[in-house]
Amino acid sequence: MLTVAANPDFIKRYFLSFNWDEILRNITNIVIDIILISIFFLILRTIGKKVINHLFNNYAKKQTGVAENRLKTLHSLSTNAYMYILVFFWIYSVLTFIGVPIGTLLAGAGLFSVAIGLGAQGLANDIINGFFILFEKQINIGDYVTIGDVTGTVSEIGLRTTKIRSNNDALNFIPNRYITNICNMSKDRMKAEINIRVNPDTPITEVINIIKQVNAEYVPKTKGIIEDPQLLGTVDMGDGTIAVKEYIPTTDEARFDVQFEYLQLYLEAIQKAGIKLPNNKVIADISK
Repeated sequence: MLTVAANPDFIKRYFLSFNWDEILRNITNIVIDIILISIFFLILRTIGKKVINHLFNNYAKKQTGVAENRLKTLHSLSTNAYMYILVFFWIYSVLTFIGVPIGTLLAGAGLFSVAIGLGAQGLANDIINGFFILFEKQINIGDYVTIGDVTGTVSEIGLRTTKIRSNNDALNFIPNRYITNICNMSKDRMKAEINIRVNPDTPITEVINIIKQVNAEYVPKTKGIIEDPQLLGTVDMGDGTIAVKEYIPTTDEARFDVQFEYLQLYLEAIQKAGIKLPNNKVIADISK
């Protein structure tokens, strides 16, 4: 059996053959260059964000007809795009300082180039789909939407992803290329739905007259109601109970406020008239 022993003198001569002073000097120069270019891009980041904020603040003051949510959406997208551009050029600069031949790698990387191309294709799909979502004004920041199996409020629209804050306060990240169906419940025209459950022996006509009286008194005073309430009458709720249903056309911002306010007004007026409405126990008994 042949055993080859390491020659300590050979190893020592090998390491001494390196010009360590030059190597350390080159490494130091590269580190200094990376630090300086990083500081430069941080300055650009701060200045760029301030410029974008300033431009949008001035635009918001001059253009009073533009919806606030729309401005927030465009503001967020502009900031997001600016950050992506800065990060791209920072990475390109760092690789250049290190000495990585980026152009040569991209030209002759073979399978690596294919993988990058597939990733870029997904990124391009995200950007294109996100562009059409914004161009067609399908959603804006602050809208209450359902996308796929996620329901919540739009918190951010980016170049790659859309962020939805769901009802349980979880933040959902949805790649734009997977957004194929949007149910936007926050467009300009909405309806506040009010259901007043009643007993079978409740004087329905009297309840309806009370609702009409409340509407006649308070609707002209309430901001956000854009049309007269639509009183549908008695409907089956599908769980063994019946209710008097009403829709009140409202703006997006006023929908829930109108719903809560008018339900309270109706219940107080009905109670004042001495009419008893079912509680949970009565509903459970009827369901049986």
